[in-house]
Amino acid sequence: MDEKRKKQNPEWLDEFEDLANEQLTEGSACAQVHPIIAAWYEEIMDGDPPESRDAVWQALHCLTTEVLIDMPESVTKALDEHDVEEDLANWVTELLLVGRAFQIALDNGRLDDL
Repeated sequence: MDEKRKKQNPEWLDEFEDLANEQLTEGSACAQVHPIIAAWYEEIMDGDPPESRDAVWQALHCLTTEVLIDMPESVTKALDEHDVEEDLANWVTELLLVGRAFQIALDNGRLDDL
């Protein structure tokens, strides 16, 4: 466990997390968590993206560029045939925004039911 997570989670919670992991059968955790995430995702998609400084938006677009540059060559070739680079860039940026919103929701307790 990394140091940041250790600081955020008191050690006395470890035994409960271990017990829950032992008691849950494979796949059941997703069945329990999925409705919470699905509802959160719909809420996010119906609203505006998280407020961000201009520098954060620029960083997201730079990260999108890096992800696209780092795609496997086979994916790049397949996409080149369909001229979807702009659509893909927009989708990657949207994924990054959803990830950012997810982290914000985790940090501010919005998803504490997980």
